[in-house]
Amino acid sequence: MRYIYPALFMLGLVLLIPLIFSLVTSLMRWNLVPRRIKWVGFDNYVKIFKDPEVWHSIKLTMQFTVLSVSIEMFLGFLIALFLNLDFRCCKFVRVVVLLPMMLSPTVIAMVFKLMLNYDRGIINQVLAAFWGSGAKQVWLGKEWAFWVVLFVDVWINTSFVVLNVLAGLQGVSVDVIEAAVIDGANSFQRATRITIPLIKPVLLVAVIFRTTFALRNFPIAYVLTGGGPANYTQFFALELYKEAFTKYNVGYASALSWLLIVITFVMSVMYTQITMKGEQ
Repeated sequence: MRYIYPALFMLGLVLLIPLIFSLVTSLMRWNLVPRRIKWVGFDNYVKIFKDPEVWHSIKLTMQFTVLSVSIEMFLGFLIALFLNLDFRCCKFVRVVVLLPMMLSPTVIAMVFKLMLNYDRGIINQVLAAFWGSGAKQVWLGKEWAFWVVLFVDVWINTSFVVLNVLAGLQGVSVDVIEAAVIDGANSFQRATRITIPLIKPVLLVAVIFRTTFALRNFPIAYVLTGGGPANYTQFFALELYKEAFTKYNVGYASALSWLLIVITFVMSVMYTQITMKGEQ
């Protein structure tokens, strides 16, 4: 037991101490400019419920989380089923599919931002070449910005779901699948009544991880839109960033971060309870 004490000590340094510090900070009115520290108790948390910008960001974040996680789980499952087949160059295809997960989201977002540029972006140039200049779109304007951020997130993170589901599929016994084929089960029945129940724990892990990261979506939206235009992509993480590093309201930003922790924890418990209830 004593051999894990150094690991527990380091875990406390990098995890528990910052959490406790942020909790204490959330109970203060801590402004960096002008520098002012005052104990206010739960005033920051009360302010959250009265702040329309925060609720707007929560609504956007929830919409984004539901859509992104649903699409990624659906596409990831289908792609994993395909990659689980034994075909020529399957190993090469697996590596290519998993590449987006290995790249920096910031770099990918920068590339997409260049591609979506109204005047010089390759996408608008292709549209103009085939259908004229009238076909060009302001991809990062209020009409498309949310959907562009969603598309880039799905493009990057579907590979994470593929990796998890593929690992689960590799653990499914071939004998079970062959027995189902002999019994006359078609592909859809095998997927819904055999494969999914057997890999349900893997799916749960993928859903929890993707939900956690989707709720904290920051680099993609920050690089592509910066929260604009007109707060159309002002997700919760961007609102937290604005309070901490633009308005320098450290205490209020700490309270927002704890709200995010609570939302993430509640959703994780909810997923787990639904899954366990289904198994019972």
